[in-house]
Amino acid sequence: MPYAEYVGGNAEFDTHQGVKGLQFPRVMVILDDTEARGFLFKYEKLFGSGNVDDAMIASTRRLFYVTCSRAQQGLSLVAYAQDPERVRHDVIRQGWFADEEVQLGLSG
Repeated sequence: MPYAEYVGGNAEFDTHQGVKGLQFPRVMVILDDTEARGFLFKYEKLFGSGNVDDAMIASTRRLFYVTCSRAQQGLSLVAYAQDPERVRHDVIRQGWFADEEVQLGLSG
């Protein structure tokens, strides 16, 4: 039963908070504010649309670091955003990723 595997820690996926302290060869992080219901973290604000001193941005940045730093060899981020180009621009501007590492949409 998939839910029992997830609750028992035996699933191949986990929440952002559930992976803290763990390492994996390859990690895929799904960034989707819709599922968060907007009160714990907000990636749209982190990626260029909020006040940099905002407490929610600070907590989102920490959560983003936790998820990205779990990867030992490969990291993929999938960001569902209203303005994907802004997300791309911001992660490059911040120096988190290089231009060639960020792709918009799916290639063939």
